[in-house]
Amino acid sequence: MDKKISKSIVIFTSILLLNVLSVVSFAQIIEMPETLEDKIDTLYNRTEALMSDMDYIKKLKFSGYVQAQYQLADTAGAKGNSYAGGTFDANVNNRFLLRRSRIKMSYDNNDEFGNTITQIVMQMDLFSSGTAVIRDFYGKFTDPWTRWFGIKAGAMDKPFGYEVTYSSGTRETPERGRMSQLLFPGEKDFGAQFVIQPVKQSRFNFFKLETGLYNGAGVLNNDFDKMKDWISRLSFFKSNFNETVKYSGGLSYYNGGHKYGTKNNVELSTLANGTKSWMLKDSNTTNLTKIGKAIYYGVDAQVSIDWKGGLSTFRAEAMMGQQPGTAKSTATPRTLVTEDLYLRNFNGAYLYFVQNILHTHHNIMVKYDIYDPNTDVKGTEIVSNLTSSDIKYSTLGIGYLFNYDQNWKFLIYKDFVKNESTGLSGYTTDVKKDNVLTLRLQYTFNKYQ
Repeated sequence: MDKKISKSIVIFTSILLLNVLSVVSFAQIIEMPETLEDKIDTLYNRTEALMSDMDYIKKLKFSGYVQAQYQLADTAGAKGNSYAGGTFDANVNNRFLLRRSRIKMSYDNNDEFGNTITQIVMQMDLFSSGTAVIRDFYGKFTDPWTRWFGIKAGAMDKPFGYEVTYSSGTRETPERGRMSQLLFPGEKDFGAQFVIQPVKQSRFNFFKLETGLYNGAGVLNNDFDKMKDWISRLSFFKSNFNETVKYSGGLSYYNGGHKYGTKNNVELSTLANGTKSWMLKDSNTTNLTKIGKAIYYGVDAQVSIDWKGGLSTFRAEAMMGQQPGTAKSTATPRTLVTEDLYLRNFNGAYLYFVQNILHTHHNIMVKYDIYDPNTDVKGTEIVSNLTSSDIKYSTLGIGYLFNYDQNWKFLIYKDFVKNESTGLSGYTTDVKKDNVLTLRLQYTFNKYQ
């Protein structure tokens, strides 16, 4: 009986399977082939999806550059801190250095007229030591109605002057001047900025106003006091009809400061014998709540002339004001000061001249910058009661730039540094041990090249 049941089940299953296969085969036979119209629709949908992806990709921009260089100083240690790319160690007078290696990504969302409405920028610096730090990381929003007004927040440039915000990948000289490096170390800071800039289509599209509040400690440090720095720049840019002559300029203002590090209040005074000296005026715990004000005023101008001899470029900038520092340094503090705070009146300026030769790859340049960290004392007035941080310096830079294309360039540049003659030991004449020669190769990549 069991064998009959098993045989019946096998026969039934076989018949069922044959019926299913027959139905499937029949369905395949009667299925209509894809028409030409169906194929066109499929291709259209896939093209639409691809174009949508391409529109998104076009909003992303990738760029970066690497600066590899060799430097030769007049003497080991280069007489202390060097403003030609960092301090030389005490036993080093020549070195290979990866000065900068930047990777930058930006996302721009533009309107139908090409005006950027929203923007996100991120830039990293990768050092030869293996560390990576943030250089820029900010977002910007421009109102979509007038497209004149924008808000920018994050880690970004301080909008003061021309040289501070001029890209190191584009600048013709290896480094910014002594004044720019001391007053704006690192150039970047955390803050928020309000921007007014007319759209490209407006006849008023020749000026830009940037104003904002910043921590004052730079992007590599946490804020250390309640003081915020207010920085503003009003700039303009114009050209003649055929754009053979372009000119621009700006006015800048900086209002910030730093908390006193001790209870001592130190001021520059004139003694009975006429000698000027830093003197302790008072020592009170209330001084610990005081802020040493940093007030800067700046003006800058740039002109470029395109003629038969090549492109001639002139730049000039001047700054003056009050700078809080310490006995040993006039650099803007980037961490909490734990020494007596010294307030100095300063001024400084630089001049650039860059000449392209006959519209070729060859360029020559001359730069002269001067920085007087303490305008209240001069020359032999600087004696043992003062410090080397009160000495005025000037730097003459001469260089040659071979700018092959947008991807790589070669630079030879030498800084000739001169200090004023003073009454301080070691600085009675020009030191003549802090000149630096720089040979640099720069490789650049950009998404659109």
